[in-house]
Amino acid sequence: MELEQKVEYLSEEGWRQWHLELLQSTINRVYHRVPFYRKLMDEQGISPEDITDLSALKKLPFTTREHLEENYPYDLFAVPLKDIVRLHTFPGPRTPIVKGFTRRDLTSIRRLTARFMRTSGVSSEDIVQICLDPGMSVWIEELKEGAEEVGASVIPPDPQSVTNRIRIMKDFRTTVLVTTPSYALYLLHFMQTQGIRPPESLRILLLVGEGIASAERLKLEQAFGVTTRLGYGVTEAVGPGMGYECEERKGYHLAADYFLAEIVDPETGQEVAPGTVGELVITTLAVKANPLIRFRTGDLCRFLEGPCPCGRTTPRISQILGQADGRVSIRGIKVSLSYVETLLKETYGHVPEYLLYVRRHNFLEELELWVAINEKLFEPSILGLHQVAEKFERAFEETFGLPCRLKLVEKDHLDQVARGRKIIKE
Repeated sequence: MELEQKVEYLSEEGWRQWHLELLQSTINRVYHRVPFYRKLMDEQGISPEDITDLSALKKLPFTTREHLEENYPYDLFAVPLKDIVRLHTFPGPRTPIVKGFTRRDLTSIRRLTARFMRTSGVSSEDIVQICLDPGMSVWIEELKEGAEEVGASVIPPDPQSVTNRIRIMKDFRTTVLVTTPSYALYLLHFMQTQGIRPPESLRILLLVGEGIASAERLKLEQAFGVTTRLGYGVTEAVGPGMGYECEERKGYHLAADYFLAEIVDPETGQEVAPGTVGELVITTLAVKANPLIRFRTGDLCRFLEGPCPCGRTTPRISQILGQADGRVSIRGIKVSLSYVETLLKETYGHVPEYLLYVRRHNFLEELELWVAINEKLFEPSILGLHQVAEKFERAFEETFGLPCRLKLVEKDHLDQVARGRKIIKE
């Protein structure tokens, strides 16, 4: 058994030694190479020498997405810029968020994503078709490279109609489809309404970016005649191979050789009791370019107790149960309310009252932004109001790779529907 496979079966003592050694190395590196972390640790009176056991991790301060923005463009890098061979950027309310990779990082991500693929049943005999929205471009790249690492043939996503995607699926005899649960359900609905038989070659659905209810999962498996596996990841940290289901399908196995996971109370930041829902916090252990210490993912979940029947000893978490940081997941893409407010301010010069309304149409999530009419929105004509709304819609789609319709509504109606909420998801 290769080391890449053996590591998932380490003993409790083996994991303790593995984690402590890598944590000490990581903390020492960021303290001496990343001024941001040195400043945070100095303010807390913590030095690398204080990390003598894993419990010391709780002494360290959290890293947030706001910190990633504040240190744009490369103040969080722990290596010289000349060692960065790839850069990915994501939208932030004030500045872009940047993720850099060394050659070693790219190799690690590719191997980890390949592990996710292999654990899901993908082999070199498969033809893998990826159908994800443009807003998930970073994952698309990593999933493509992970499948290629396994030796599979890959069909990356192209801006094609659903009819053409199905045709390619049938003509090239796709065996593995990588997509979000909502798009898989939409695809099934489209096939059924058009009288199209699912491809007989298809055998696995790899569902990423979102969770899925048991009834909907069973519906997909029965209609397509496939098995399904779920994958989980955090774009700013480790990517789509961060958590994955084994053949037992009893939660996500976390890639514990790549990061340490905690679950904390989102309000207090304190560790929650085992099995209690809280916010997932991760500390990367194998990232060279820009390691993250106690990064708050905003994802709500819980640790699953007891050993997995598959024999793996890596920790497991439930599906993601919600968001703790003012974000909402649409087709696997995280939309931040703070960024929505930034776009509104750029469009109107202020942030009017609003409601982010997510509805399902033929199983595919669609997004509307309801904006309360007020005197500051005044334009000389109805045409002017529409043009300003279209400006926001263009900016939103350019940012997130998702369409969003802006709808002007009476304030009383918005208040009646919202009832103090900023997000409604049907």
